[in-house]
Amino acid sequence: MAKEINAPSTTNVRTSSGVAHKVMPSSTIRIRSVVWLIVLSRLFFMEVGSLAYLYLPHAWVEAPPGTLPPTGSLVYRAVLGMWVHWDGLWYYSIANFGYAGRATATAFFPLYPLAMRILGGGVIGGLVASGLAFSVALWFLMKLTAEEFGPRAAWFAGLAMAFFPTAFYANAVYSESLFLALAVSALYYARKQRYWVAGPLAALTTLVSMYGILLAAPLFLLLWRHERPHWKRFLHALWPVAGLGAYMGFLITKFGDPLVFEHAQSNWGRHFDWVWNTLWSGWVQAFDVWRGAINPSVLFQTGMPSLGPSNAYDFLFAVVAILVAVVTVKRMPLYLWSYMVLALMVPLSYPAAGTPLMSMPRLVLESFPVFIGVGLIMSERPWVRWVYFGLGLPLGALFVSLFATAHWVA
Repeated sequence: MAKEINAPSTTNVRTSSGVAHKVMPSSTIRIRSVVWLIVLSRLFFMEVGSLAYLYLPHAWVEAPPGTLPPTGSLVYRAVLGMWVHWDGLWYYSIANFGYAGRATATAFFPLYPLAMRILGGGVIGGLVASGLAFSVALWFLMKLTAEEFGPRAAWFAGLAMAFFPTAFYANAVYSESLFLALAVSALYYARKQRYWVAGPLAALTTLVSMYGILLAAPLFLLLWRHERPHWKRFLHALWPVAGLGAYMGFLITKFGDPLVFEHAQSNWGRHFDWVWNTLWSGWVQAFDVWRGAINPSVLFQTGMPSLGPSNAYDFLFAVVAILVAVVTVKRMPLYLWSYMVLALMVPLSYPAAGTPLMSMPRLVLESFPVFIGVGLIMSERPWVRWVYFGLGLPLGALFVSLFATAHWVA
């Protein structure tokens, strides 16, 4: 029997169409339903990825200097080893060898490889860390959405995130799952005014990703909403700054430069530019390569993996994320909407040379209120559900196939 947290009751909620309907409170989110959502979405990506690894052409696997990808039997590589491509190899290397004087490695923040190391330092440790963290992230995302918009929107928000085309990174040795778990739970507890829980969680996010520093904005807005007479409590908005400061202090001891992680971004051609310039460059690049983005012989070519076709997908995901932000501007709580926009502004303001919107399909995960907005829209517009999954599931199958065969995705 499904577990329910509290006794259910109903509330009248008026949708954007003006029609009132009854919804159940967030306490009735069924744990069994969430578990099935996690299991089915993970199995979808795992099965498609394994089949792609076995039957599709592979590109070369690029590994950090001085390290080699994990090896093993064909079955091991098709089930486990394929999840350690690209950035995963950096995390795998840091978990086992530390930063070892490699300035480039500092772009990969330490908490996720530390979690891997605690779990053994191997591929399985990374996959366990990612899987557990994603389960926590999805649970808190649905709880947060339910308390803002009701459990119907929460269910669709969970569906949107679990089956997002790049949600397979939650299966991989990547830090997105851990960041999501910490960031979403931090905002959930901040909304509950449990600042001594939310604050340390927010600090930990900045030990996973630079995006953690952006949580200072929604924390401040929540404090402004609830604690205006108590100004000392506004210090809780500085927890993300403290977390980043801890990492910078560590970098001083190892490299003598607290900003070495930022300088390392030049290895990927990252540089500041105005948002409109990035979007224009992204459109030009996308228009130039769109034919290759739908040509299997180009996407799955052997040899050196090509970043070119990804420009088309990068631009598509940037446009969709911006549209969600525009559509939900009057409906999303300000603390969530502000974080969503700030998280989108980071890749839009720091393009990479040759691939202006590099990694945008993956970085949308960092801007997790996008999924809350999509869930809200899907709960009210059935046709949006058909469009989302009609396009999203095939794209998800394509992207995980590219990732499994060491081709570039995001």
